[in-house]
Amino acid sequence: MRVTSGLVKIKKDDGNLIGISIGGGAPNCPCLYVVQVFENTPAAKDGTLEAGDEIISVDGKCVKGSTKVEVARIIQSIKDEVTIGYNKLHADPKQGKTLDIILKKLKHKMVENMDSSTADALGLSRAILCNGI
Repeated sequence: MRVTSGLVKIKKDDGNLIGISIGGGAPNCPCLYVVQVFENTPAAKDGTLEAGDEIISVDGKCVKGSTKVEVARIIQSIKDEVTIGYNKLHADPKQGKTLDIILKKLKHKMVENMDSSTADALGLSRAILCNGI
C-alpha cells in the first residue's frame, strides 16, 4: 500500500456546495475523511476526491483535530472555489480482496464495542458484516 497527497480546487455550485459528505473528526477520531461524493456535483464532475480519502486541509488551513461540522462550515464559508488537501490510500489490486477482508474484520472489531452515537459520528455502520467474518 502507498499513500499519495494532493490538492484539488473545486468550483462550487449555485447552492454553494461541492457535493461531499464528511465523516470522522474530533472528538472521536483525529482524521476527517470523505464518506461520499454525490452524483452530478462539482466534486463528482472533478473526479479527484473519492470515498475514503482523508481531508487534511481546506484552503491551506490544516483541519486535523477539527469536527466534521467545523470543516463543513469552513467549506461553506468559502465562496466560488475551495481547495481541499487530501491523502489517498492506494492498495495493490492483487492484494485488494485480502485487504478488503482485513479492513472489514478491523471495522467489525472496532464497531462491536461502540455505542451508536460514536459509530454514527465516525460514519461507521453497526450492521453485522455478512461475509463469513
